[in-house]
Amino acid sequence: MLILGSCEKQKLDTKLIANKYQKGVVKVLIFDPELEKKKEGSGYLSRGSGFFVTDDGYLFTNKHVVEYCVKGYIDYNYYDKNKKIKPTISVYSEDIVKNKNLVKVYNTGHPIPVIQVFNSHHENDYKLYKAEVVAIGSGNYDGALLKIISDFEGNPVRETFTTIPIGNSDDVAQGEQLCVYGYPQQVRGSSNLTLKDMSTLSIGIMSGLDFNFNSDYGYLKTDAEIHGGNSGGPVFSEKNKVIGIATAKGNITGIGLVSGINGMYYISAIDSKTHKKIIDNGLTMPERLASINTMTGEKLPIKTVKEINAIIEARKPKKKTSLYSNFTSNKTGLYTKSKVYFSNVSVKQNDNKIPGKSKQYTRFSIDRNKGGKIWVYVDNYPNKLNTEQLRVYLYKYSNFVKKYTKVKDLVYNINKSYDYTFFSHDFYEAGKYKFYVYSKENSFVNSGALELYFK
Repeated sequence: MLILGSCEKQKLDTKLIANKYQKGVVKVLIFDPELEKKKEGSGYLSRGSGFFVTDDGYLFTNKHVVEYCVKGYIDYNYYDKNKKIKPTISVYSEDIVKNKNLVKVYNTGHPIPVIQVFNSHHENDYKLYKAEVVAIGSGNYDGALLKIISDFEGNPVRETFTTIPIGNSDDVAQGEQLCVYGYPQQVRGSSNLTLKDMSTLSIGIMSGLDFNFNSDYGYLKTDAEIHGGNSGGPVFSEKNKVIGIATAKGNITGIGLVSGINGMYYISAIDSKTHKKIIDNGLTMPERLASINTMTGEKLPIKTVKEINAIIEARKPKKKTSLYSNFTSNKTGLYTKSKVYFSNVSVKQNDNKIPGKSKQYTRFSIDRNKGGKIWVYVDNYPNKLNTEQLRVYLYKYSNFVKKYTKVKDLVYNINKSYDYTFFSHDFYEAGKYKFYVYSKENSFVNSGALELYFK
């Protein structure tokens, strides 16, 4: 009698993964409610992916996806190595506050993770939940445990969630097929566009191991596509179970780096009851134990915007008192009819004419990232300027000391036979400014004031 048995090897089933676990793979949005109060749409900061590991709302993601929520964030301008002002947002640290290249801080805070769970493959069929960080890795391992605490309106959550089965990352073989599942950022823009970004599967193999980026625990490497937004999402093996968390992509090779799922054994151990549930779902202790340290998701203290900007202001060098420290509005007879005014157009841009009153302004908008160029006109008509040089002192109003303080000394060589001259100045900070203009002979010509604000 012939007995037939199945010897078919287990293989990656992407259709099964997409259909069965679509509700369990989620988008993690990092959202600051305080920023949202100031301006609608400004609360959205960043995003990643994640996946449920218990049916009562515990989920895994990367540490770097939710680090703002624990350590805080800082939104600021700084001087780069070329002394150009650059904007950026970083995880808050006292090293940034102490850095002398820090120019100005705009926002600090502790955002919250908002979890977007799709109920189907329709772009509008989803629900938002608020979560909290339970634990994150404090060493080289890039993992975090989150918990759903309410829906987005703050109401209690009664539904159960789709749990993703967990495999063993130490058993994955080089050459084995892998599937990365998550929400890569396909569009940039508003939070509304972000909410419509749908899930994506990418397929590759386990290309090998990496111990350069993490010499203690290491990464699994894969040629499956990993992009911004994928971070924190599950990586499935041929057993159709999660064996890793999509974490990063190498800059040189483009090879994806995957944190082995077994490392989450120590991240989740901070909550013993939940830890047992996740073990029952398949989580295994890693063979390599080094550097997997854990800290709670409790928010760490940070300084306010006002406190940091006061520190920046205090470390600016004190200006020495000079002949021009106390300006007077008294003008010599030569400059009694002079005036200083401002425009956003040059003489060349205005058909080689001085801008008329319709193009003279006292308030201007500038780009927060690129700054803005303002044209300054010194007009002494009908008299000649009668000096070969103008000495210009630029002052800015400080909200901390409640007065104008000098920020720059400028010198311009001019044609003394002209009755007017002009020059441009590049601004990178909003605020109230005053220009005081003197001749080479130290005669007061005139002053002018303007206000700048960000677009």
